[in-house]
Amino acid sequence: MTPRIAWHRVLVTVVVVFLALAVVFYALSVFLAPADGRSTAGLFVGWAMFAMIGAIGFGIVDFFVRPLGGRSGDADVIAAAEEARTGSTRTQQAR
Repeated sequence: MTPRIAWHRVLVTVVVVFLALAVVFYALSVFLAPADGRSTAGLFVGWAMFAMIGAIGFGIVDFFVRPLGGRSGDADVIAAAEEARTGSTRTQQAR
């Protein structure tokens, strides 16, 4: 596995964790608002917004880190399968 793919997987995991935290914090703010008042609900909504901003930030970083097109590991697998099927990795050009 290339370092680029490893970083992509780590960043996607971080984004998913931040999104899950945002949902949990928002749900806690809704459930705790009647019992503990507006200050507690506001605190959890603030944490939910922080988690959402973190997910967006790491998602933007992941956009520039993720493997693209022919540089991905999948391209090597597809080329190997094509070579095994046809004996060549060349593709036909549209005329």
